[in-house]
Amino acid sequence: MTGATLTLDWSQAGTATATMTAPDGTVTGQSTIQQQDKVDPAKSVGTAVAGSKVTQAAGQTASSNEQSSTTTPSEPASSVASSSQATNSGNSSTSSSSKESGSTNANPSSSSSSSAVTPSSSSASNQESSSTKPSTPSSSSASSSSADQPSPPSTPTEPVVTDKVLGVPFVSQGNTMLCEGSSLLEGLLYKGYTTQNLSQFVQSMPLSADNNPYDGYSGEWRHNVDGTYQGMMTTPVVQWAAKYGSKAVNISGQGTAGIKREITNGNSVVAWITYDYAAPEFKQMSWGRAVWNGHVVNVDGFKDGAYHVVDPVFGARWINAGTFENAFNVTGMAVVVR
Repeated sequence: MTGATLTLDWSQAGTATATMTAPDGTVTGQSTIQQQDKVDPAKSVGTAVAGSKVTQAAGQTASSNEQSSTTTPSEPASSVASSSQATNSGNSSTSSSSKESGSTNANPSSSSSSSAVTPSSSSASNQESSSTKPSTPSSSSASSSSADQPSPPSTPTEPVVTDKVLGVPFVSQGNTMLCEGSSLLEGLLYKGYTTQNLSQFVQSMPLSADNNPYDGYSGEWRHNVDGTYQGMMTTPVVQWAAKYGSKAVNISGQGTAGIKREITNGNSVVAWITYDYAAPEFKQMSWGRAVWNGHVVNVDGFKDGAYHVVDPVFGARWINAGTFENAFNVTGMAVVVR
């Protein structure tokens, strides 16, 4: 979002944390750079990497006493899931981040850096993108001219992935209300984190003591109960996946471009939509506005004009892009299973 600030903190040796802060100071996203995000995973953050691909951010400058810094490509900071930031409502989450890539794993000369996100780097969560990674945004830093910096080598054009299906296994939710659990289990089975069936998997499901789906599963999961909200949001789904060793991440607000990026990288995505892609129905609850006809599926593929979903009710099938996006954009909520 215009005016947001991306801060990179590498004060802890060997790692770096990216934090996105809104203009009012609210933290809207945070992500720790993983080993696989580095140019050279064998080297610690801050170590120069010779011969790496470099993309210089437009307008980036460096002060006389502090080097300008860039990080290796990483996934955008995931949105922080809470009832105030990623509500199950008609508005999609708006957390987003800019990405920069460069020739060091991080700047060893200081412990952190930050750059304001300019209008050219603001991202629309629902905007389509067919490339495998977003372009480098404009950023501003300290005062001296970028003309003083050496010209980086040109970056080779990377192939654009336009058609990919992972082949995630189908898990039927049967007569239960476990669309979130079934879709998550599909992703965990695909990654090899578990071999459990749904009846075994549900035993480890986080439950909400006060029927708040942001804390755990709300209501009865075994069968439908009229007038009761039955389901859970992104935070407990991430926590559930972590019990099996998955580094699942809440990517709400990154839109279908984020879904495609994760699938391109071999990761399926648990996505919140409406049941059978119908128009949303809303009901006000104590914890917020609920999508009363909500549903959850696993998205494991895409091609021009369509997405491949593994639906715990309807099975694996291709869904028209416009149809899927209309249902998904009601909340924009999603969790990637890594």
